[in-house]
Amino acid sequence: MKHFLIYALAAVLLVTMIGHFAAAKTVDPDLTAPLERTAVVAVQAQDGSEAAEPSVVMLGLLQAEMSSMDDVYFRNSLKESLGDSFEVHCLETPENGSDQMAMFQKMVDKGYQVIVVQLFDQDMAEEYIDIALEKGITLVFTGLQPPQEQMSRMENLYYVGYSSSNTMRQLADAIIMGWENNQSNLDLKPDDRLVYGVFTKDDYTENGNEEALNSYLSAAGIEAELGLNAITQAYNFDLRSEVDDILYAGGEMIICDSSSYARQISNYLLDPTEFTEQLQKTRIYLTVADEAALEMVREGTAMFACGASGNDLGRTVALLVQSLVKGEQPTEEAIGATITQNKCVYVTSQTVTADLLSEKAPEEEAE
Repeated sequence: MKHFLIYALAAVLLVTMIGHFAAAKTVDPDLTAPLERTAVVAVQAQDGSEAAEPSVVMLGLLQAEMSSMDDVYFRNSLKESLGDSFEVHCLETPENGSDQMAMFQKMVDKGYQVIVVQLFDQDMAEEYIDIALEKGITLVFTGLQPPQEQMSRMENLYYVGYSSSNTMRQLADAIIMGWENNQSNLDLKPDDRLVYGVFTKDDYTENGNEEALNSYLSAAGIEAELGLNAITQAYNFDLRSEVDDILYAGGEMIICDSSSYARQISNYLLDPTEFTEQLQKTRIYLTVADEAALEMVREGTAMFACGASGNDLGRTVALLVQSLVKGEQPTEEAIGATITQNKCVYVTSQTVTADLLSEKAPEEEAE
């Protein structure tokens, strides 16, 4: 009888141990990390060769802020251009980027193969590169350009930014063209003098834009002057009040570096309850060329747009990353942008002008 009880207890113990062992080997799918759920794991080939590369690449995007539409355009363009072979996760840090390194480290710990960082502090580039080198991560910077000595430290490291262009020269050329084709489209007051206002984050007088623009226009025989410089980052900034002040100062055209502000200015100017038909002809020129700016030029509510947009930047980063992931050497033909020897990629700007500027006014019939 004792032997029977011992055998019975041993059997119960054995079954219990098997149950615990089975439970330990079972993973609750709800507890699996998002990265592990979405990534496609490489499968060992049947012939014993090396495992195939994962068909989905995990890419992390860290932006110092995503408050502007151009930031949104960049993110959406990057995702769309990469396609289904990439799983893109975006994280936004405060404007000063204070949490960016912590978020970067989390992406590294979760096994992201590619990380795109909008660099806000050049001194931090070295730390990012140290980690990327150790973990074998493909690293792409946007935003501020890292120091040149840092760019040469690893192979899969690139910077993508905008090419420098003389926006004031291009703006002046558009104004001159419109003035020569039909001066009345710009000079709302018959005094052969062009007064302009500016909506900008930076003071046109301090950054030299006022002097440059006036100089270009003066060389073409146009007397131009800055009537009012509205700093959009100023305390208690009020758009409508600033538009009123520009018009009161004699402004006949408004230069704006934000398509969002430009749209609000246009809507305000075109309100018949606010302004006369003559003042509604106040022209808007944009020193940015995102999709919203281009749309305003197409519809004729803006005369000019110049620059590169987040759409262009996102598409270029995507093409660059695709080449790097394939183990290919990126070429200018493949990504559609200039690549320097220190692996910096520059997206070129575009210039678009409205038909109102390019079309010559019909000659008046002789009496």
